[in-house]
Amino acid sequence: MRGVRFFSHILPIDLLNYVGLPLLAIYGFSVFVYPWFATGADWRHVQEVWDRWQTLNAGALAFLASLVAFNIARFTENQQRKRDFLAAKAFLPSTLSELMGYCSESARIFEALWQADGERRTPLQYPSPPQNYREAFSNCIRHSTPAVGTYLVRILVLLQVHDSRLRDATALTPNGTERVVDRHTLLAYVLRLGELYALLGGLFGFAREEEQFSSKELTWDELQSAYRVLDLETEGLYITESMNLEAFTKRWLERIKSNPSKDAR
Repeated sequence: MRGVRFFSHILPIDLLNYVGLPLLAIYGFSVFVYPWFATGADWRHVQEVWDRWQTLNAGALAFLASLVAFNIARFTENQQRKRDFLAAKAFLPSTLSELMGYCSESARIFEALWQADGERRTPLQYPSPPQNYREAFSNCIRHSTPAVGTYLVRILVLLQVHDSRLRDATALTPNGTERVVDRHTLLAYVLRLGELYALLGGLFGFAREEEQFSSKELTWDELQSAYRVLDLETEGLYITESMNLEAFTKRWLERIKSNPSKDAR
């Protein structure tokens, strides 16, 4: 099973190298080394071997030439992709700053909804997300490595879900009254906002060329830090002993840890 997973991550050119280079090495030994030792360095015998293997020699040389050409092409393509990614990543820090500001505005909306607790409130203005973040993320995903691309896609998905929830929470009902969002639902909204903010913050060092990219599961300390920066006090978002922001977040982290493939909301 491990072998299947290993080969599923190998590109065709890599597979060609893994198979082709050992075969070429065996061929080179059989044609250019072994005949000398098999007959005591008989030059006539070596010539006969080379003459008899002319067709194979031509095929081996053609295969070697194609292998070299493929590797040169891949190297050139990788270098171009790296340059394109560096150009796209140059706009990432400012985009992340704008998105984190958007998260802070969103936190104030959720805080107001929590304080209202289903009662009539002053109509809330929906904060619009930055306009250019989609293009910046799209360019980075197009030229990045799979690991970075997956991380950015995760952020994009969370942003779209968050924006939809925020728009719905601040919209008026058809009869013109404010929508009511209960506190249990708000805990889930705040949790996902904290996750989004922590993921954005975890990308800053990489975007600024200060550290290598690292993708890891979030911890309670990172989410707690995100709540604090967003000025969302975990002690204030409290319903019961078992239903508050801290307990809710820790249960969510445990579910993800026990089943990483499942999106535990």
